[in-house]
Amino acid sequence: MLVVKHFARIAVLVVAAGLSCALLVKYAPGTSVDEREVDRRLSEESIRELRSNKAQNTDIGATLRRYMVDLAHGNLGFSQSNNAPIAALIADRAPATLRELAIGLAGGWLFGLALAIPKRGFSVVAGLLLSLPTALIAYLCLLEGAKSYLVLVIILAPRIFRFARNLLAQASSAPHVEMARARGVTEARILMAHVFPAITPQLIALAATSVAMAIGAAIPIEAICDVPGLGRLAWNAAMARDLPLLVNLTMLVAIATTAATAVSEMANPQ
Repeated sequence: MLVVKHFARIAVLVVAAGLSCALLVKYAPGTSVDEREVDRRLSEESIRELRSNKAQNTDIGATLRRYMVDLAHGNLGFSQSNNAPIAALIADRAPATLRELAIGLAGGWLFGLALAIPKRGFSVVAGLLLSLPTALIAYLCLLEGAKSYLVLVIILAPRIFRFARNLLAQASSAPHVEMARARGVTEARILMAHVFPAITPQLIALAATSVAMAIGAAIPIEAICDVPGLGRLAWNAAMARDLPLLVNLTMLVAIATTAATAVSEMANPQ
């Protein structure tokens, strides 16, 4: 029953995200303008056709109906700004984003959790990185020629450190852990036998939450670092007011983030 409830909530949130995106694009300044209209080589008839196509693409009701019909046939629609099928664009750009997310999450967890275990003076550095916007960190790393996945590691590590440190500190102060420490049990054995098993559900919840954080950070990172992934595709679609592509990408991100949140809640129901 709980799983059905989460699936229903994911479906509602995904549809709401798609409709919200469509409304924002429709009423954004310059939505009805196509940059190709300034091309002097186009005739009046061509310009009228461009405006007609633009009006059809920004009609939310018609777009939603076409989308649902096409989705039933496995078709995600067509991107006017890229002149390509949306399914092909997503399939082409997804590997770069998935690779970036995998390396960023692995590196963020490796450094964040490793620095949370011993008592080190990482709090000041973590606080500084937590206070900086994602776009600023990406820009500074771009100036230094850093890879996009390294930017993601820098962003995720302090956040994982902050939550993991609190969990480890709480579990390490439990009475049975203090008793094991008093009997001379090594810290490594205490961690593996007593601390980590006690906080496994919370760590699973944190891992799911970190996936949502990584997805949210990947979009500005790819846009600034010019990574040919889904984040860059979403940025270009927003600039071109490409409603079909934006709605698909928004719903894809909504599915990933809401699914990660659902896993987090099921792993740690408190």
